[in-house]
Amino acid sequence: MMTDKRIVLPINLALGIGAYTTKLYIGSEQVEVNVMIDTGSSTLAIDLNKYQPINDQYLSTTTLAQAVVYGAGGWAGPVIKTHIGLNHSQSIQLYNAPIALVSASQQHSFQQADGIWGMAYHHLNKSYDVSAYLKQQSPTLAASYPWPFTIEKNATAIKAFKKYLRPFPEQDITPLFDDFEEHEVVPNQFTLITQRSVEYIPHQGMSLAEIESEPLNQGQFIIGDTGISTEQSKTIKVLHDAYYNTHLISVAVDGFPACKAPPLDAKHLNSFFSNSIIDSGCSFLVLQQQLYQYVVNCLQQIDASFVSTIEAFKQAFQQGKDYQNALLDIDLWPDLTLNFAGPRDEPVALTISAKQYWQSHAKGPNNWMFMIMNQLPQWPDQTLCGLPLINSYTCIFDRSNTRLGQIHWTQSTYDDQSP
Repeated sequence: MMTDKRIVLPINLALGIGAYTTKLYIGSEQVEVNVMIDTGSSTLAIDLNKYQPINDQYLSTTTLAQAVVYGAGGWAGPVIKTHIGLNHSQSIQLYNAPIALVSASQQHSFQQADGIWGMAYHHLNKSYDVSAYLKQQSPTLAASYPWPFTIEKNATAIKAFKKYLRPFPEQDITPLFDDFEEHEVVPNQFTLITQRSVEYIPHQGMSLAEIESEPLNQGQFIIGDTGISTEQSKTIKVLHDAYYNTHLISVAVDGFPACKAPPLDAKHLNSFFSNSIIDSGCSFLVLQQQLYQYVVNCLQQIDASFVSTIEAFKQAFQQGKDYQNALLDIDLWPDLTLNFAGPRDEPVALTISAKQYWQSHAKGPNNWMFMIMNQLPQWPDQTLCGLPLINSYTCIFDRSNTRLGQIHWTQSTYDDQSP
């Protein structure tokens, strides 16, 4: 039975280091874990630093295994089932819910968080039934937990294990949000209200608690009705039930003609589905290479020093150093507009200000970070619309509206939605 039309969960940047986290409560002991909110994936995965399966009286095992590789990071582990609770004043729980236990992980896959909560659709939540492997062991094993595989904790080994799993029977796992919704625990809509892409640290020596308490590092994850009217919002359509796939029509730098966004290359259509996605787990706006070069060319025409500033930041970032520039004045930098296809394929303009693509006091006092990236190596012609865009609006993922859903963008602020 639906318990509430509106569930407000606090989220914070401090642990995710470029991604927002919220709390879940796992198992019979309701162990508190902080999980990254990621609209670019579907899996719920928890590492074993806090949650100890041996102490969980609700745990049941399966013969399923998962391996997931992200743009940066990856992990592998068994699937178990147990109770999961939400961080809310009401006791909202899902019983016998599937969770992947991270048994082999590339370093820092979850930053300082305890795991990840993927909010996308089931297409991305594949598992494999390794019963045949378990039966071949001596003695025969009944389940994938305890974990029977030995995998080195690096990207190459995890990718190799993911490839190893493919011949086994595939079984899609219902993502956690879908599971809550299908059991009528929560409505089929969620909203992200965020302010930053990178944690705000204005002073040296700040403790984790002090970083968490900074208002700019806080936000809200609202499940169900936000109370915000979408009549005046900007709405874009979702094209595929894998990622939150969208159609990016063009990108425009303020004062310049727009640059048409190239379509997704044909060889990737069956796996990536569209030329853009909305991805809350991505700290950057990652532009397809032609669009990135267009933005750089426009900035060069406005002021040649803009491009040298970006290059100086990139050099410092690649060397793991801070980038401090007392002369950087973001008021001189132009807005960017991303034009997406709306419900009737009409263009819908969403704007990103320099305040969002240049982050001040980023991970440390007086440090600047430029939050626009060029297309990733080996990545298809797809733009990843991460937090710089999401921060600019209240972002409502309305999965109940049409078969694939829509995303509404309003100008409401974090303060407007305080519970």
